[in-house]
Amino acid sequence: MSPESATDTEEIPIESPVFLMTPPRRDWTLQGRANFRSRTADSVDAQAAREEWSSLADAIVDAGGEVLVCPPNPRRNLTGMIYTAEAGEYYRDADGIRRFILPNMAADHRRAEADWLGGFMTGLGLRCEALEPTWEAQGDAIRGASPRDVIHTYGIGPDARTDAASFEAVEGKLGDRELHLPFDADPWFHGNTFLNVYRKPDGDGGWRGLAVVCPEALSEDDFDRLVRFLGEETRQHCIDREASLGYDTNSLQVGSTVIAPSTLSTETRRALGAFGLTIFELDLGELFSKGGGAPVCLTNRLWGLSADALPDTRLWSAHPTLDAHV
Repeated sequence: MSPESATDTEEIPIESPVFLMTPPRRDWTLQGRANFRSRTADSVDAQAAREEWSSLADAIVDAGGEVLVCPPNPRRNLTGMIYTAEAGEYYRDADGIRRFILPNMAADHRRAEADWLGGFMTGLGLRCEALEPTWEAQGDAIRGASPRDVIHTYGIGPDARTDAASFEAVEGKLGDRELHLPFDADPWFHGNTFLNVYRKPDGDGGWRGLAVVCPEALSEDDFDRLVRFLGEETRQHCIDREASLGYDTNSLQVGSTVIAPSTLSTETRRALGAFGLTIFELDLGELFSKGGGAPVCLTNRLWGLSADALPDTRLWSAHPTLDAHV
């Protein structure tokens, strides 16, 4: 196996992670209104949204991570692109070749994103590949305590996005152990709206995990399957429907810091603190409260990709202003 393959130790460290992000344009607005928050939201303030986005990028860098900035399309306002969890997945194949799986979005207003993302990733030297089934990437590809463990979720119901058939198309590319998990797509629409796993080294070369999960999104049998898959090294912090719809599972881990929306419940704050993580709260009134995407939704972790392999012109730490990227 190549030392740079997707399943080797390059993807394992939780320090200095790289996150793909795309900022909102100056004319950003809500188009599709395709989730339970955006459907009833008031009109957005694009400038406030840009400031929120910059605050999140700053927080990631301050916590020891890096942000790779994909600029928005200058000719077309692809308003959903800022929710880059769905932007795709980076991996290295068995030959060590850097690849990027492009998304196939369910919502009409987001389907053109793949072409723009493909050009950007190709420009970075990655080989891009498209999928035929609907697949919304890290919205429905949740890593376990070990990043080699991947839970592939798909919804059944009116808000379903990722197709069950997409599992066969991505299986074996992102991890060594994989679970295919259905959930109730009403009101949940991605796996990351009811599940997140936080991790820390166990001191013996392995991992300990804390799974924040809403069992109500799953059948009893599927919840049991999830618990068995996560294993004894991961304990569950179960949340109720209200906390789940407040996006308790959408806080972003960067090293030992968790960047959380202001809606994070007291119980989950305590659980994260007891796990040894420090919470940094962000008010995302435009991007989250109206747009429906909290810190995890706004980022796409590029597992195994080092910032050293990326051009400084695209790194937020080197150019921490939107004017340098948009």
